[in-house]
Amino acid sequence: MKTFRQFVEVPRIPRKKGQPAGSDKHSDLYTDENPKGTIHGLKFATVKDAEASVRKIENSGKKHAHKIQAAIAMEQRARVMGKKGAAAVYRSYIEKMKKITKQKMNEDVSRSDLDQIEKYADKLFAAVGIDVEFTRHFLDRVNDERNKKPINTAELIRLFRLTYKKYGKKIPKMGPDAQAVIHDMETDINMPFVLNVDKSGMLDMVAKTVMRKKDFKTTNPKLNV
Repeated sequence: MKTFRQFVEVPRIPRKKGQPAGSDKHSDLYTDENPKGTIHGLKFATVKDAEASVRKIENSGKKHAHKIQAAIAMEQRARVMGKKGAAAVYRSYIEKMKKITKQKMNEDVSRSDLDQIEKYADKLFAAVGIDVEFTRHFLDRVNDERNKKPINTAELIRLFRLTYKKYGKKIPKMGPDAQAVIHDMETDINMPFVLNVDKSGMLDMVAKTVMRKKDFKTTNPKLNV
């Protein structure tokens, strides 16, 4: 899966005879190598076809990079067939999406950022015998488009600071295997966590995921901050 930092627009490379589908050595303009990810019904015969197809791409529910890739393939097909008007429609959409890509690259929380936040949270909760950890899924979800407004490092630091201030002494008393959701009422950030006991006997507060959602539903206790 391409991240925003990895996404680069490159020319299509025809698939040669004998090369397996999905190989990094080619990117055929017309062969559908990933049918499960295909956005069906995209056209380039006319400008109206291209405009309707761009709307279909935008409303496809695919990830940001996937949308750009689909538009690039269609723009290149239109250009090869001499459909300059249709190609221009796709190119306009691609450039708009690339601007969003650049913005997201500047806003995304990195692995290094998360490590620093974990160190900060560990220092806070060490006083009550808790070690803070993040799952692998946490990093993906903190940068997810479904958050609408990107979650930033300052908001995560605020979440842990307020949680410790209000619930620092209460959380350890919940005991091993307890689960709850921390909810920031100002930023609408929700962080489900579970308490585990590690090999040393220390209590780990494992942040399973995170999301910005005002009406987050859960059957677990909600700790509002």
